[in-house]
Amino acid sequence: MATRKLSPEELQAVTRLAKQWGKIVVKHAFGEQGPGLDVDFAQMEEVASAAARGLTEGALEAATVQQGQLLGEKQPCPQCGKLCAVGSEERPLRVKGGVVLLCEPNCYCPTCRRDFFPSASGVEAGRARLQSDDDVSHPVYDGRSEIA
Repeated sequence: MATRKLSPEELQAVTRLAKQWGKIVVKHAFGEQGPGLDVDFAQMEEVASAAARGLTEGALEAATVQQGQLLGEKQPCPQCGKLCAVGSEERPLRVKGGVVLLCEPNCYCPTCRRDFFPSASGVEAGRARLQSDDDVSHPVYDGRSEIA
């Protein structure tokens, strides 16, 4: 699948797909006949917002789990180089569409007695990176608290 930034055309195709799912959401929320005349636009918007949150959460949770699996079962300790088992820890992460439960890959090196996160260490060429190429020395903020 995609290993690069999606083109505007590819993103538009994703939008069209999500729009089709919107029609399914309306059927589930209001039945086969759709919303009755007693349903106002604010109620319809509430359903659409709930669907958008769910779509955002589901897409990001699935994508990060799949990306984390690309790390394999073991990663080298950044200090001693010993191969250590890759586990994961769930943590909430605030995103544009709500809060996502991120399964963050993590490792423990019994030799060095330290935890490390393979996404933040130097991953070999061609392997998944769970962060951007931006300078990781600067913490990420959500406007309320430090995330990094």
